[in-house]
Amino acid sequence: MTQSLTQFLTSLSHAFCTDRLEYLAQHVTYPLPLYTRGELLVFGAPTALIEALGMYRKAAHDADIEKIVPRVIATGIPHKGYSNLWVEWDHFDASDNLICTSQVRYAIFHDKMALHPKIEMVDYTSMAFPEVSESLPLLQSA
Repeated sequence: MTQSLTQFLTSLSHAFCTDRLEYLAQHVTYPLPLYTRGELLVFGAPTALIEALGMYRKAAHDADIEKIVPRVIATGIPHKGYSNLWVEWDHFDASDNLICTSQVRYAIFHDKMALHPKIEMVDYTSMAFPEVSESLPLLQSA
């Protein structure tokens, strides 16, 4: 299962690095809650998520990030198609130098009839570009 999840995440990373943000937006459910810095942002539609992903993509581009590689750290026990997934995303420049790492926990749902899982929640425990989350209209979750 970890190998198929890594392949799925790698396809999302490739889409992100090649500016195919719509592809990423197709692999989440809406509304999508995103937690970062102890705060909450809810994306109600693909257009809002694509806009935020565009900001993150610009920050990655400005930092000379050429490649982002997922490392699945742990997977939760699946229950009725739902599972948690802990991932570290390593960000590399064109010379394969590690620039930074994000740590993310996902809640995912994998319907047995679907080719790929859907991401239902994102929780950034450590964001590679915190300035992006600082510019988003976050809601206090506490």
